[in-house]
Amino acid sequence: AVAAVLLPPWMSTTDDDGVRSLTISGHFHRLAFTLVAAMAVYSHFRAMTTDPGAVPPDATPLEETEPETPKDADPAALLPRRPRKRCRRCRSFKPARAHHCSICNRCIIKMDHHCPWVNNCVGIGNHKYFLLFVFYTCVSCVYSLSLVCTRFYSCMHVHHGHMHSRATCLDHPSQLLTILGLLVESILFGLFTSCMIIDQSTVVASKLTHIDRLKGELESTGVAGIIEVFGMSVRANTGTRFRADWLSPFANVCFPPSVRDEILGFCRPCRRSSPRHDPDVEMSASSQQQQQPTSNSSGNMVHSVTEIV
Repeated sequence: AVAAVLLPPWMSTTDDDGVRSLTISGHFHRLAFTLVAAMAVYSHFRAMTTDPGAVPPDATPLEETEPETPKDADPAALLPRRPRKRCRRCRSFKPARAHHCSICNRCIIKMDHHCPWVNNCVGIGNHKYFLLFVFYTCVSCVYSLSLVCTRFYSCMHVHHGHMHSRATCLDHPSQLLTILGLLVESILFGLFTSCMIIDQSTVVASKLTHIDRLKGELESTGVAGIIEVFGMSVRANTGTRFRADWLSPFANVCFPPSVRDEILGFCRPCRRSSPRHDPDVEMSASSQQQQQPTSNSSGNMVHSVTEIV
């Protein structure tokens, strides 16, 4: 509606032969709006098709470091080892931060909710793409709403101040229904997505999902929540600073191998294409292939989430 109905009668010129062509500003707004809409659509696709962080069947608990006990200690006084926690519904190993989704019938790491928009759970694997989908949808709504309001003001100015102007507001009166639909859609979805952004910003900042809040978990401060959503690039050597790939749905979420298991809460063979030149591990569906894990020999690699913070 924006590119085909709103812009052509507004940002265009007509030559002597009656051929109409868009102006430079018309081409700019058409390209900009199409780009934002395409980013929203692709973010929706990634959120829908990316593994949200389902616990695989071969997941094993992390190795717990046990304190050394004296040789003359009483065996009866030693604490028994904590048994492996299993989900009572899917009967698979359940890490501490995993929650069972009754719709998907599987346990999801850092599950926030099951979103009907993307027909998938929102978890640690696709939380970034869900946020980008909501963000770009909100941007497209604000963009189209601003164009409609500006066009309405210009049309009122034309009809009341310049009655003999050759400018036209619409090519056909029936296009008014399309503009009204665009206006209503921009307002409704713009308000909804803006509320979602505010709500999700607290989830990212506190490192707590809505389910964790209901369970009474303690909030976390710092940038640990941002790292879990957008990942951390070791090759770029940017640490926890803002990176342009945070806004790109084409960039995968990566974690250093030394903290990936700690973030997920379980151990599992993961894929690494090159131990020497690829220090990142992607949080994607392709990382679920069973391969032997490799050790990282770099001395500059962080060893825990607390060291990142």
